[in-house]
Amino acid sequence: MWVLSGVKVGVVGVGVWGKNVVRALKELEREGLIEVVGVADVNVDRALEVANMYGISAYVRNVREIAGLGAEAVVISVPINELFNVAREALSLGLHVLIEKPVSERSEEVAELIRIAESSSLVAQPGFIVRYDPGIKTLKKILKGKVKYLVLKRLSARPPHRRKYSVVLDLMTHDVDLALNLVNPEETLLVSVLGFKRENGLPQEVHATLLLDDVVAHLITDGVLPVKIRCAEIVTEDAYYEVSFTDSTLLVREANGSYTQRVEGEEPLKAELRDFIRSVEGHKSPDAPTLQDALRVLRLVESIEQKLSLV
Repeated sequence: MWVLSGVKVGVVGVGVWGKNVVRALKELEREGLIEVVGVADVNVDRALEVANMYGISAYVRNVREIAGLGAEAVVISVPINELFNVAREALSLGLHVLIEKPVSERSEEVAELIRIAESSSLVAQPGFIVRYDPGIKTLKKILKGKVKYLVLKRLSARPPHRRKYSVVLDLMTHDVDLALNLVNPEETLLVSVLGFKRENGLPQEVHATLLLDDVVAHLITDGVLPVKIRCAEIVTEDAYYEVSFTDSTLLVREANGSYTQRVEGEEPLKAELRDFIRSVEGHKSPDAPTLQDALRVLRLVESIEQKLSLV
């Protein structure tokens, strides 16, 4: 038996991913870091199901009702087209927010959230979970030499209901953020874009090449391939590195030999949520993503989308 304490947190949107968020939060609750005060979903039967599954006493319909339960912070995991409106309302209610990627469909809306959060001194963190992958954390510790180029692949079949959203907005967003985070460029340039396998007017496979200062980044996102691949290849002046998120391995090839190691660490979702709670408590990690990062990502995503509309 544990005593509930810490930041009071709610979850808005408990579909497939939101349910996973609730599970991870309950694990943090058992550490005494937080108290999960309730879950919300427009489908109240789904909210009830998740509440019962994880022993949560309150289930409601929306973020306003979550605030009424005494929440101090909320994780927003609603569909892409609803993220901005829910986040704006949460901030207006004085809640700290973790907003799942891509935060909004439009960069100007992210800029609006930044203004609201800063004027209210509230934490607003985007859900760029790949930064918290143990493979990326390990890579950053051992990376040698200046980065020359990157190849980031995100391949797997999206369920039909997700294919109504741009694969760039839905999936490639992760790798745009990862590329920017690894290189931290002063200047970015979109060099080329190709789109394939259109469904309902939207390409389901996209190849984009970015120039980040003098580093070339190739991003390949395929939302229909019936094989799941998540990997990052990084080439420096001294070595080649390959992180497989699907296999939890890191391959290193250097002039004097090569090796592959298993990478272990805290589950990325739990690590991300833990960072969010620390920020709410006033102990922000320097590696935690910000809405400024989300704004930068979304502006690049918009450039990719614009070029796709011309090809």
